[in-house]
Amino acid sequence: MENYEQLIMLLIITALGVYAAQVCLQLWQQKKIARQAHAMLKQQRSESHRAHQESIAVLIRCLSQKQVSVTEASIRISGLAKMLDLNEEERKQYQAFNDLAFATSHIPILADWKRLSSKERYKFTLERETIESQFEERIQHAVKAVDQILNQP
Repeated sequence: MENYEQLIMLLIITALGVYAAQVCLQLWQQKKIARQAHAMLKQQRSESHRAHQESIAVLIRCLSQKQVSVTEASIRISGLAKMLDLNEEERKQYQAFNDLAFATSHIPILADWKRLSSKERYKFTLERETIESQFEERIQHAVKAVDQILNQP
């Protein structure tokens, strides 16, 4: 009888050991999947960050060559900069773009702009140009500062 009890205990211990090994294997696999997902997310963020920086660099070049209005560039740069993980110093370099984008946020764009009469468009264009002139010096400094940030190795 004693041998049967020992055999049953051995089977129970073996079963528990197999179960524990399975749980450990599942945990190891889950951790491996989590590490892979984390690495992939990190790579995607890096690629997204790089794409946003390239877009900002293109906008800075277009702005420097007067191919786009200061307001349009500021709105786009401000939006792209918000998607970047910037430190406090870098964030300050983008502040002029944010401020100009906010100052002109009431001016209609895209389809709303097309619905305006020519008189309303003229009024808003004058207002936009006035606001842009108020920000001109700050934007020029911001263009230089952001260009330096983007061209760092």
